[in-house]
Amino acid sequence: MQSSLRFLAFGDSLTAGFYNYGLSYHPYAIKLLNLFSSVNIPIIVDKKGIPGECVIPSMINRLENILNENSSHYDWIIVLGGTNDLAYKQSAEYIFNHGLKLIYDMILERKNLNTKLSVMTIIENGFYTPDSTYDKQRQILNNMIRNYVKNCDDQNRICLIDIDKHINYHSMNDIKQRDIIWDDFVHLTPDGYDLMAKIIFQEIFNKINQQS
Repeated sequence: MQSSLRFLAFGDSLTAGFYNYGLSYHPYAIKLLNLFSSVNIPIIVDKKGIPGECVIPSMINRLENILNENSSHYDWIIVLGGTNDLAYKQSAEYIFNHGLKLIYDMILERKNLNTKLSVMTIIENGFYTPDSTYDKQRQILNNMIRNYVKNCDDQNRICLIDIDKHINYHSMNDIKQRDIIWDDFVHLTPDGYDLMAKIIFQEIFNKINQQS
């Protein structure tokens, strides 16, 4: 019997699956589990999303604690963070260099455990249009995330999940479709989180296939 791959879904409210003003939750991990099951790859997902959490310093400290406390290692860690730091008007350079990069490095340093890292870009929100000054920081940060993956020395243990290119708000002309996947200006509906899961699944499944 094939042993289950162990995943850590790590992030903020978008990882937690926050919707309906926080009265309900539908994490992408639910659909991700089903998708891997459908291709006969058993997985276990630890859901560790905290609404409102910033990368600096909270996520860094929390991940360090999780990795230090956890006796059984993770095969895959999926990281999504930065939305709340951006909301506090932190610069892309600050969020990346003092936050996300430290998190990515912390995971990739676990070479002896062969833990693999899935890095997610940050989706836009309904408050700021793509041409606004505030959204420019998000775009810069996403490019820094993409470049980190592209320039990583250990390509076997990293993959980019570019949800920013797949989940749009402002460029979505079909308002009905927008209402199907967007719950408010920042969070998704269960259908939206399921879409996120499909994007994550495809990238990781492709990576697993390449390596087998």
